[in-house]
Amino acid sequence: MLDVSADQLQQQHAYLEDGIAHAMRRAGMGPDLVLERRLMGQARTLQAMLADRDAAQAVADVADAARRVMDAAQPDAPLRMLAIARENLARLVRRHALGMPRRRHAA
Repeated sequence: MLDVSADQLQQQHAYLEDGIAHAMRRAGMGPDLVLERRLMGQARTLQAMLADRDAAQAVADVADAARRVMDAAQPDAPLRMLAIARENLARLVRRHALGMPRRRHAA
């Protein structure tokens, strides 16, 4: 597991949430390869920070759901699935953050 603080974990989660917000604004408009790469990169970073199989799957579920939202002709159902996945991930991030130090101090 990487040596990360709760603040760093929450900041990375916020970066992923920002990418998801962009994907939601593009709901039904088709894929955006640049945004997809951004989402996947943010997801990989968050997965590494969490270093837990269930959390890694929750991150993957959110990123996949965000990509589906953009590509869906009828985005209502994918948006609902994304909302559920986001809630699950937020809960996992909060739980992991509770067990971490707030911030790392420089040595």
